[in-house]
Amino acid sequence: MAVTVEVPAGQTRTIRLRTVPQGAAVSVRIVSDGRVLVALVAAKQLKNPGTEPKPLFRGSTDRKLSFRVTIPERDDYFLLLNNRAGTDSRSVEVEIRSTQRAPKPAPPPSYSPRPEKASWSLSDSSMVSSERRARECAASARRCASQ
Repeated sequence: MAVTVEVPAGQTRTIRLRTVPQGAAVSVRIVSDGRVLVALVAAKQLKNPGTEPKPLFRGSTDRKLSFRVTIPERDDYFLLLNNRAGTDSRSVEVEIRSTQRAPKPAPPPSYSPRPEKASWSLSDSSMVSSERRARECAASARRCASQ
């Protein structure tokens, strides 16, 4: 979807994204002719009057801005274009793309990771290697001293 929006000085314009599914990757590209504040907010957050909305993205642009977010839950979302501090009207071109990411397939019921992969971590391996090297160095030092 691509639209061009005029944002008058001292005002805000919104673009509504209806029923965006959970896990969707939303990419937004903005080109403006001056400074505009941008936020992407869930409709549920705007409906709660007592809470401060927590946008998925917040930023500003003087000319160009691009960002990408993954939608945490199915809802309507609003892209806010804010020119409240501006003294001139701004022309803003917005391009929004949404792609649904395929969920990772669940492993088959009979799947069992190999034992060496199941409980091995980098921190464990480096500790084991350090301890082993220390013991080997100590043992070789004792051998050299006894000869």
